[in-house]
Amino acid sequence: MHASSGYPLYNAEARSRWFSYPPPYWYNNSWYYATPWLWYDGNPHGSYTYSQWQSKIVARMNQPSPFTMSMWGSYNNLDGTGTIYSKFRNDSTATISGNVLFVITEDSLYYAGPNGDVWHNHVARDYIPNIIGTSVSIPPGDSVTVSQPFTTQASWNLNRLEIVSFLQNPNLSPDSTKEVKQGGMIRIVNLAIQDYDSKHLAQRVLPTPNPCIDGTKFTFQLNNGSSYNINIYDECGSLVRRLSGVATGQIDNLRWDLKDNDNNRVNAGVYFFRFVSEEMNSNGKIVVR
Repeated sequence: MHASSGYPLYNAEARSRWFSYPPPYWYNNSWYYATPWLWYDGNPHGSYTYSQWQSKIVARMNQPSPFTMSMWGSYNNLDGTGTIYSKFRNDSTATISGNVLFVITEDSLYYAGPNGDVWHNHVARDYIPNIIGTSVSIPPGDSVTVSQPFTTQASWNLNRLEIVSFLQNPNLSPDSTKEVKQGGMIRIVNLAIQDYDSKHLAQRVLPTPNPCIDGTKFTFQLNNGSSYNINIYDECGSLVRRLSGVATGQIDNLRWDLKDNDNNRVNAGVYFFRFVSEEMNSNGKIVVR
């Protein structure tokens, strides 16, 4: 489907990504690319026979990895924008380097391809931000979190969109593999959905991003000169932070930095906020990763 721009499911980034690997088979004294074709662990002999794929993929997935991974993010379904996060923890005894990639995929697409296939799953719609990814180096016992903003298109089916993320060695090994250390996938509809516009801002206070890592900002709109307070509590009900200010009459943003003046960071967990002003009160939950 990515062989030519004439195909309705064509994606130029996916084609470039495809051709960054060696071709799978040798024919008539030349190497040839083929799709679909299963290539795993440097072995091109997965072939294009679907019936052989499941057992080979399951066996590979059952191999232990020295990495644990989690994914989360937020999505505004009014303008189709969001932010995706992936956290990788290195449980091995050596520093691991690689590139973290994100791909928006769409499932269950109907198109009668030249090879006779009519249903296509996990079709690459967008590489975020590109097919190279973000370079990271993770010491043993440490972790790294990578985030990327993303945008969906109105022509894509939101209920069928997933974001795939993985940590991969960018260097081609002697057995023709670019090893994936760990990977995961999350449906966009399972992200923290934000469906607000300027009209709704007057009735609710929205912390963004949520979940958050380094901090979150509260977005709201009050009359000019109105004072407000935001109290943040932990799960036991203890006050963690108090923020206050005076509204400008426009859409205001007030940030909660998870580090205090002594550079101490609040612990990961669930926190609750209460927004108090003369015009409105609002309560909500914040997840800190």
